[in-house]
Amino acid sequence: MEEKKKTGGRKSNVVEYSEKLTEALELILYKRLTSGEFRLTFSKMYGVSERTADATWKRCKEIIAERFKEEQNVLIEQQVERYFDLLNRAREDKNKRVERETLDSITKLYGLEGPKKVDVTTNGEPIKINLNFE
Repeated sequence: MEEKKKTGGRKSNVVEYSEKLTEALELILYKRLTSGEFRLTFSKMYGVSERTADATWKRCKEIIAERFKEEQNVLIEQQVERYFDLLNRAREDKNKRVERETLDSITKLYGLEGPKKVDVTTNGEPIKINLNFE
């Protein structure tokens, strides 16, 4: 990457900021720079402080997280549609087993399933822990 002209503390306009964010995202996603490497590279490229580069790093991570969340929501919506289609077909066919399994899967997908009990005993006996502090 070529070194950019120093701005001398001048604020960026919207277009410049957008271009900087695009290049910053490329550095993070395609060049796979760590936060320290990014901070040094970005600050040299644009003549900004490392603190500004770190703020840009954080903003890029937020953008990536938002995009991932959006994609995840789309996938969940598609899966829910498939489950409801399967549920309707099972009800039409009067297939109770598939209907029950589909409802269980929908419940898990929405996170409505209650916590599962975990047995923390051995053969019904409580676990014995002996600590020696000598």
